[in-house]
Amino acid sequence: VTFINERAAASAGLTVEAARGRHVDELFAVADETGSRISLHRLPLGSKQRVTLLADRTDTAPPQVQPGQAKPGQRVLRRLSRNSSAPAELSTVLEITATRVAAPSGDELQTALILRDITEEESLRHLRAYFLANITHEFRTPLSTLSASMELLMHEPDLSPAEIRELLQPIHLSLLSLQTLIDNLLESSSIEAGRFVLRHQPVDLNRVIITAAQVVQPLLERRRQTLAVSQPALLPPLIGDATRLTQVLVNLLGNASKYSPIGAPIDLEVIQQGTVLRVAVADRGPGIPYEERELLFRRFVRGHAGTGEQYGIGLGLYVVKSTIEAHQGRVGVDDHSGGGSLFWFELPIAQTDI
Repeated sequence: VTFINERAAASAGLTVEAARGRHVDELFAVADETGSRISLHRLPLGSKQRVTLLADRTDTAPPQVQPGQAKPGQRVLRRLSRNSSAPAELSTVLEITATRVAAPSGDELQTALILRDITEEESLRHLRAYFLANITHEFRTPLSTLSASMELLMHEPDLSPAEIRELLQPIHLSLLSLQTLIDNLLESSSIEAGRFVLRHQPVDLNRVIITAAQVVQPLLERRRQTLAVSQPALLPPLIGDATRLTQVLVNLLGNASKYSPIGAPIDLEVIQQGTVLRVAVADRGPGIPYEERELLFRRFVRGHAGTGEQYGIGLGLYVVKSTIEAHQGRVGVDDHSGGGSLFWFELPIAQTDI
């Protein structure tokens, strides 16, 4: 390398002075889209190559060695993330173009590599593909149930009232699933667009709890679960958006049901702590590792059930956090003393004139 600018040198983790004079493959260990190690020194002129920056910059591993498949005496190639909290999809991705230019000191032609960091573009592309794949699945499942149940109702005229009720239950559950999914999609979109507005008015929290419990009741019945509610006889006044607070509880109760075993109880507790009202929903699920708890409230992050199964598209808790923070409140998750997780949020109590 005879010339390198500061940004390219920084991508290699070096200063300009330290990078100059070193072999390009020593500066940048990269892999192509299949994960195979390639040499930038042999990049065809005029080509445009999309590569992933690897953590190992030494040239001890030959081309075609797959990450994680090093032979004895060779290093394992790791993808280098731009920050420690980033998932694998956010590994540094470069678009490199090779061309010939005249050297500044003379007429001799030299190979120039133009590096463009396209990590954010790749991240958005992966995120879009992930979102479309998951939302398609989430719509297909309840729609398939609706279609099957409706077909039976239409083509079986001699069904008894009990059989009709049995077919209506999955229809109700499918509609509930679709409504929750669409509500979360709409709210997430309005949050991202800066159009998320609360309709502030006095809130009857008891009515909010009752409404949310009625919405998720079919899901609880299907999974043979009970909901135990503990709250003060007189709840202090709140100012907020009752509809959106109901959606918050529907998301939390729905998650508690889905991630808890069949027949397990769900607990909802309301307590006053000074000038705030704390609402907590406890499940009996597998629990959440401490280091993953903050990530749960980001968009498109989903938890795993004890069986490894995943639910939803990762918007529910993001909507919960955004809604509670818009109410000047806090949200979080702790371990539940009886096993599982305890999701909670706090809302400021309305000030009353004396």
